[in-house]
Amino acid sequence: MKGELKKRVNALAKYDLLVIDELGYLPMTRQARYNLFQLINSLYEYRSIILTTSKDFTSWGEFFHDDNVAVPIIDRVIHHSHIFMLGGESYRLKQKVTS
Repeated sequence: MKGELKKRVNALAKYDLLVIDELGYLPMTRQARYNLFQLINSLYEYRSIILTTSKDFTSWGEFFHDDNVAVPIIDRVIHHSHIFMLGGESYRLKQKVTS
C-alpha cells in the first residue's frame, strides 16, 4: 500500500511525545526495522521520544540484525537526549516473590 507508511508517520508526528516501550524485546522484520528508522528519522529534532529497552546500545545490532541499521537509529536517538540507565531487579519479579 503505497503511501501508507507516510500517512502513519505523519499521524504520529502530530503528537508532541511518542513512547516506544520495550524496544528489542521481540524480533523485528526487515520491514519493521525500516519503518522504525523512518519514524525516528521523521521525528528527529522535531518531536520527543521516550524509548525503553532492556538492551544496551552495544547489543542493538543483534536485534536489528545489522549494525548498519542500528547505528543511524542510535545516532538519532542519542543526539540531544537524556539517557537514564536503570538497573536492578524486575519489580514484577520482586512483587511475585513477596506475594
